[in-house]
Amino acid sequence: MKKQQVWIIVCVCVLVAATVGLGLYMRTTRAEKELEGAITLKAGEKTVAVPLKALDQLAFEGETVNGKGDRSTHAYRGIELKDLLESNGVKADAIFAVTVESADQYTAELTGDELREAGRVYVVVEMDGKPVPGIEEGKPGAQLVVFGDPNSRRNVRFLSIIQCE
Repeated sequence: MKKQQVWIIVCVCVLVAATVGLGLYMRTTRAEKELEGAITLKAGEKTVAVPLKALDQLAFEGETVNGKGDRSTHAYRGIELKDLLESNGVKADAIFAVTVESADQYTAELTGDELREAGRVYVVVEMDGKPVPGIEEGKPGAQLVVFGDPNSRRNVRFLSIIQCE
């Protein structure tokens, strides 16, 4: 009888340990998935990983111009860059310049005045009803879109780092 009770206790302990282990694994996996494709925001001593789902704030349309001068209008979902900074504790009024970098090391620079200009600079996660692709095939991503530029050189695909000065 006593041997049977010991086995029951051992089985219960194993089940509890397995349940706790599985819970921790699932929580870690969910957190990693949430940060998949996240953008790193750097401002002074502050560094924040911004998940892509935090960028899906509003729907809007805008016109861009490619290198040949052709204009096209697109529907987007995203957030204004200045609002993204403010929501992460970075005062847009204090920004002198912003450098953005893609996962493939392409960079673009913005002035603080451009950043603060309403309707000018956005970080988007959807374009024309389709998710913006990440650098890894099949993975979501984000893109910087700068409206009012004479070409799309500062529309940075595979956005990975936003550095504020």
